[in-house]
Order: sequence, then C-alpha cells, then structure tokens
Amino acid sequence: MNSNLINSIGLVFDIIGVILLFKYGLPSEVSKTGAIGLIMEQTDESEVAKWRKYNLFSKIGLSFILVGFLFQLVSNFIN
Repeated sequence: MNSNLINSIGLVFDIIGVILLFKYGLPSEVSKTGAIGLIMEQTDESEVAKWRKYNLFSKIGLSFILVGFLFQLVSNFIN
C-alpha cells in the first residue's frame, strides 16, 4: 500500500465520522432519562431507546474520526 491510498482511506473514515456526528450528535430534545414535557414521574421508553441510539452512533462517529486520523498519521511515515 502506498501512502496516498492510506491517506485517502483515512479521509473516507473522517468524512463518515463527521456525517455520523452531524446526524446523531446528541440533540437537546432527547432526554437521557426518558422524561418528556412536564411529566416527571413517567419514563418514555421510546425516548430512552432514542437516546441510546444517538449515543451509540455519536461514539461510532468519533471512533471513525479517530481511525481516519490514525490512517492519515501512518501515511506520513510510509515511503
């Protein structure tokens, strides 16, 4: 593998990670506890599931950005 290919793979990982973070970055209307509106005694399980989904995909997005950065870093040391 040459350095240009590894660098390009890193860029693809970075772009995918940024898109995931853009879409699944934790929005303010998603409640971690599942509380909705003014009702504090009830837990909305769909909101809890939504929070888990957004949390998972935001971590995946960050991981993709990190992997992309590492690919780009490694490409600098390959002849």
